[in-house]
Amino acid sequence: MNDFTGKTVLVTGATGALGAELCAKFAAAGANTVVAGRTGFEELAAALDGPALGVRLDVTSESDWAEAITRAQDRFGPVDVLVNNAAHLRTGTTEGIPLDDFRQVLDVNLTGALLGIRAVAPSMRLAGGGSIVNVNSIAGLAAAPGLVAYSSSKWALRGLLRAAAVELAGDGIRVNAVHPGIIETPLAYGPDGEELVPVGDFPIPRRADVAEIADFVLFAASDRARFATGSEFVADGGFLLGPAA
Repeated sequence: MNDFTGKTVLVTGATGALGAELCAKFAAAGANTVVAGRTGFEELAAALDGPALGVRLDVTSESDWAEAITRAQDRFGPVDVLVNNAAHLRTGTTEGIPLDDFRQVLDVNLTGALLGIRAVAPSMRLAGGGSIVNVNSIAGLAAAPGLVAYSSSKWALRGLLRAAAVELAGDGIRVNAVHPGIIETPLAYGPDGEELVPVGDFPIPRRADVAEIADFVLFAASDRARFATGSEFVADGGFLLGPAA
């Protein structure tokens, strides 16, 4: 079992489907859970079974990050675990996507993770080390037609992962990633409710439950994965294998 007793864990995008599940699982595992989001964070923190703090966090804002880390430290002490879970998606092709949409997706998914790592690293040094997990996507491992902004951000996030893992290793800070397949969340559907990626031909022909993906994130964040850094854990239902025979 994952044990986060006494550890302070900050989850971004905490009020989304996966984020809320992550917060619940970290709390159940004994963590001091910092619920970070733009709305609904206080209500979610109050509903968790264990010590929790809700903080407002726009991941693209350096001042929001500074405030979130300060509040977490004031309440619980140094941050031990950061989960960069916040994500933004806009559909659009390479030729067709509005430039503002493209930039907004990169700002949240890539720059937001960079700012989070920058903000939390000094706190983790105070703790003697830490664990950072970036929630990536199969869109960062394979072509994603019609999702050029999202896919570009997730491929770039892999470069950030490797750079941060090498640079922070000497401080005992591990940086890993989880690549979920299609999860049963609103991000799996387009604005008209259409299925963005059909899953019927996957070797495991369904979308993942948020609890299944959260289990991978908790493992990557935990001391059970203490020999892994710069690693990418894939939970994609066999998507990368191609269609089932």
